[in-house]
Amino acid sequence: MKTISIRLEDSIYEELGNMLDEMGQTKQTFYETFTRTALRERSIPFIIKAPLADQSNNNNRKIEAFERLEAIRRENKKEIDFNKEREEAMNEKYGIVD
Repeated sequence: MKTISIRLEDSIYEELGNMLDEMGQTKQTFYETFTRTALRERSIPFIIKAPLADQSNNNNRKIEAFERLEAIRRENKKEIDFNKEREEAMNEKYGIVD
C-alpha cells in the first residue's frame, strides 16, 4: 500500500472535513472511493453533495438516495449499470423528463 500526501489550503481542508463528517465519511474513504471509481469508469463519474443548512429537508432526501445506492452497491457483487443508476437518481431528484 502506498501513501500519498496532498497539500490543501487550511480553509479547504477544514471545509472538506466538515462536509465529509456530514456525510459520515473520512478523507481516506473519500479519496479511495473517488480514485477507484475514476479508474473504473475512466472519468470523474459522480456528483456527491453535502446538505446545506437552509436545504436540510431536500438534502436529507439526497443523502437517503445516496445511502440506498450505496447499500445496493454493497449487496451486489455483479456489474452495476451506473448510467441506469444515475438516471434513476436524477429522475428521483428532478422528476422524469421526456
